[in-house]
Amino acid sequence: AFTVLVPLAAPPSGYRSATSRAACGCLAMSAPPGPVQVAEALAHEVQHVKLAALMDMFDLIERGPAADGFYAPWRPDPRPAGGLLQGAYAHLGIARFWRRQRELERDPGAAFDAHAGYARWRDAAAEVSEVLLGSGRLTAVGTEFVTEMRAVLDSWRDDPVPADALRHARRTASRHHARWLSKHA
Repeated sequence: AFTVLVPLAAPPSGYRSATSRAACGCLAMSAPPGPVQVAEALAHEVQHVKLAALMDMFDLIERGPAADGFYAPWRPDPRPAGGLLQGAYAHLGIARFWRRQRELERDPGAAFDAHAGYARWRDAAAEVSEVLLGSGRLTAVGTEFVTEMRAVLDSWRDDPVPADALRHARRTASRHHARWLSKHA
């Protein structure tokens, strides 16, 4: 999916990665702290590349005002429907990554983080898929696409996640939503 890697300066904390619909096969990324974060970033960005290619072929979002103010569980700002779809699909990929990674981690702390990451992003992508399906902003093809995303996420609902990791994921999601509401409600 990627043939070009463009290095980015690191932000004050963490790392960042990005792809552009106009530059297929190009990934820009600062240095992540370790190989697991590289893999997570690749899982995220490859979803954007795939969805951009699909959106070049099909309209998934009805044309209309781009100023929708949807809540996205991974962003501090309101998102338009197209951005919400991009984020939901990217976080489906992140959830898929953590779903597998949680079975590979042997360190208890890393396993906890993997389980919590899986629960957090699985549930967030499912929540946003439901919002998109009820938004009236999807085309017929977009509705079919998001319905299939939702089916994948629903099939993961019964995956066992340790109770402490699930609680942590839900607390993190709740805090994020409360911060967002305090700024944008």
